[in-house]
Amino acid sequence: MASELVRRHAEAGRELRRHFPGDLSEPVPNLVAGEWSPDSDGTFETIDPATGAPLMAVSIAGVAQIEAATAAAVDAASVWWQMDGQDRSRLLRAAADAIRSHGAVLGLADTLDVGRPIKDTATRDVERAARLFEFWAGTTDRLRGAAVPVQPGFTNVVVREPFGVVGAITPWNYPLTNAAAKLAPALATGNAVVLKPAEESPLSALLLGRILHTAGLPAGLVSVLNGPGETTGSALVEHPNIEKITFTGSTSVGRLIGGRCGTLLKSVSLELGGKSPFLVFPDSDLVAAADAATFTAFLNAGQTCTAGTRLLLHASVADEFLEMMRERISRLRIGDPLDESTDVGPLVSERQLQTVRAYVESATSEGAQRLSPLVSLPAMGWFHEPVVFGNVSPMMKVVREEIFGPVLSVLTFRDEEEALAMANDTEYGLAASVWTGDGARAARLSSALQAGLVWVNCVHQLHPGSPYGGHKTSGVGVEMGDEAVAQLMKVKSVWTAVQTWQSPWRHQAV
Repeated sequence: MASELVRRHAEAGRELRRHFPGDLSEPVPNLVAGEWSPDSDGTFETIDPATGAPLMAVSIAGVAQIEAATAAAVDAASVWWQMDGQDRSRLLRAAADAIRSHGAVLGLADTLDVGRPIKDTATRDVERAARLFEFWAGTTDRLRGAAVPVQPGFTNVVVREPFGVVGAITPWNYPLTNAAAKLAPALATGNAVVLKPAEESPLSALLLGRILHTAGLPAGLVSVLNGPGETTGSALVEHPNIEKITFTGSTSVGRLIGGRCGTLLKSVSLELGGKSPFLVFPDSDLVAAADAATFTAFLNAGQTCTAGTRLLLHASVADEFLEMMRERISRLRIGDPLDESTDVGPLVSERQLQTVRAYVESATSEGAQRLSPLVSLPAMGWFHEPVVFGNVSPMMKVVREEIFGPVLSVLTFRDEEEALAMANDTEYGLAASVWTGDGARAARLSSALQAGLVWVNCVHQLHPGSPYGGHKTSGVGVEMGDEAVAQLMKVKSVWTAVQTWQSPWRHQAV
C-alpha cells in the first residue's frame, strides 16, 4: 500500500513539473515581471507531506531578481492605473476564467505541496480563487472618492490613489486562495504586486502568477519571488519601492513585520493567528453543531487560522455532544490527499508534525484527558490523528496557544455569562462561532464577543464582499469587502479656489 502511494505521488509530481519550464532535473524558477527567471541565489526543496519525499527544487530569488521585480512593478503600476477601469475589469475577469481553465493543475500543486485533499483543492479552492478575481473585477471602475461641502469660494474633492507596489507575503495552509486573496484586491485598486509565498508552498502561487500574465495583465504587474522570510520576505519589507506590505501568518512574525513597518513608516496590514471559541448552548441544533464542530476543528488537518479549537459546551449537553463528535471523528477518512474520498490529509511538514505532537504530550502530562477515538493513519507521511482533550484548564498551553493542528480542547460552562468570559479569555480575536436557538442570546453574544468574525449557527462562511480581519493580536486591518479598499489605497484631498484667493495678511499687499 505504501509503495503504491509513493508511486502515485511520484507520477503526479512529474506531471506537475511539466507545467514549469526547464528540464525535470532543474529547479523551478522564480517569476519576475510575469516571465520565468532562471537566475537564483540558491535553491530549497519543497516536500510532499503525504510521503515525506522531495517534490521539487525551487529557486531562491536573489538581489538582482528582487530589484528587477520591483522596478518592473513600479512601471507597470503606473500603466495599470492609467487604464480605464472597465479595461482593468475585463482583464481581471479574463484572469478568473483562466484560473478555472487551469483548475486541475492548480489543485494538484496544492495537494502535492501541502497535502490538502484534491477534492477541495481542484474544486472549492479553485472556484474561490476565481470568484475573488470576479468580485474585485466589479470594483475597478467604482473606486469613488467624495466631494466635501466646504466654505464658500472653494471646492474640496477627496480622491483615492493606489500605493503603487504592494509586497504580499502569504502562508502555506491555503496556498492558492491565500495568493488570490492578496492579488485580486490589490490589482483591482490599481496596484502592482510582488508576492512571496511560504517556502512550504511555492508552486500554485508561481503558476497563478504566470496564468495572470498569459491572461493579458500588463508585464511587470505581478512577480512571484521565493525564499526564506528572513531574507526574501525581509527584502520586500525593506524595499523603498514597496509602499504597502500585506502579510498573513503567525502573530509572532506579524509582530516583527509590523514593528519594522512602523520604523519605516510603511503602511501594513496583518492577518494573524487565532484560538477561536465554538460555543454550544442546549437550545441549539446539536446535530448540526456537532457536524460543524468536527468540520472546523479538523478541516485541513487543523491548519486553519479561524478554526474553532476551543469547544465551549453547556454542561447539560456536554456528554451527549462529545459522544456525537466521537462518532463523527471515527468516520473521518484520513489518508492519501490524491484520493477523492479523503477528508483529512497530512500536516504540511515534519516540523509541524513535531510541533503538534509536543502540544499533545504537554497536555497529557498536565492531566488532560483524551476523549477522541483512536483512528488508523497511513504508515508514511506527516499525518496526525484528530485529538479531543477534556479535563483541561484555561491556563494550559493547549487551550491558550495556537497549535495549527488537529487538536481540540473542551471546556464546559453553566450560563451565558460564564460562556462569554471563557470565549474572550484569549489574546486572540479572529473568529467565534455561536450555536443557539435563542435569537436574543445570539445578538447579545455577537455584540460582546471580541472577534472580527462571528458565525451564528454556522462556521467558515466567507464572501469577497464581506470584510475579514481580526481583533486583539489576530491582526491589524481587514481583507475583503469595501473596507479593504481603504487598506490598499491612499487618500488625497484636493482644494480648488473658485474665486481669487485673498491673503489673510491683506495689509502686506502692494
